[in-house]
Amino acid sequence: MEALIFVQTIFFSLASVFILVVGAAILVVVYHLIYLVRNLHQISNDLEEISEATKERIKEIIERLSSLPILSFFLKTPKKKEKTKKGDKSEKNS
Repeated sequence: MEALIFVQTIFFSLASVFILVVGAAILVVVYHLIYLVRNLHQISNDLEEISEATKERIKEIIERLSSLPILSFFLKTPKKKEKTKKGDKSEKNS
């Protein structure tokens, strides 16, 4: 009978320690996963900013190249037209 009580005590003690160790390991893994996801999110944001800057830079390069007479035939870009009416100026002054 004493052996049974001793074995139960050892079993429950070891089971409790095992549960604590597994819980701590899970917390460490979750902490590192959160750190990894934050870094990936920051990298994604940086790539998005770089992508936008690159798009703008490519547009500027194409506009500059399209102004050259030789390349203007191949790199036509739509020009922005500003529509101003003569009546608009007189209405603003009134």
